[in-house]
Amino acid sequence: MYPLEVVTPKGIIYKGEAYQTVVRTADGEIGVLENHMLLLTKVLPGKLRIEKEGEEPKEIAVTYGIIDVRGDKVIILVEEAYEFGEIDVEKEKALLKEAEEKLAEREKLSLKEIEEFEKLKERAEILLELAGVKIH
Repeated sequence: MYPLEVVTPKGIIYKGEAYQTVVRTADGEIGVLENHMLLLTKVLPGKLRIEKEGEEPKEIAVTYGIIDVRGDKVIILVEEAYEFGEIDVEKEKALLKEAEEKLAEREKLSLKEIEEFEKLKERAEILLELAGVKIH
């Protein structure tokens, strides 16, 4: 077991002990156990699973951020975190539609804008999927 904190700009979402934490990162999905090697990498939108011995895993939807695995604790800083039932499906559908419409006219966008709308699209698609909504 090790101390784990999941933090958003709105505050601490989770603070407690964990046996294993599974999260989607820029390096693929990783599982962090006690005494994991030091790691600092990007978190991508997806499911964060917090496992504790003898308990059902806690699963939450997270968006972009970073995970900092230290020798004595793990900190996950993300832009947003939601219980699956708290995802605002209509808002995410609107954001997905906006991103797709903008990307359809990518010749009018700067590279930075294209990157931002691609991130918005990925975020919305994954949150909708985690909310159980079929896309397209």
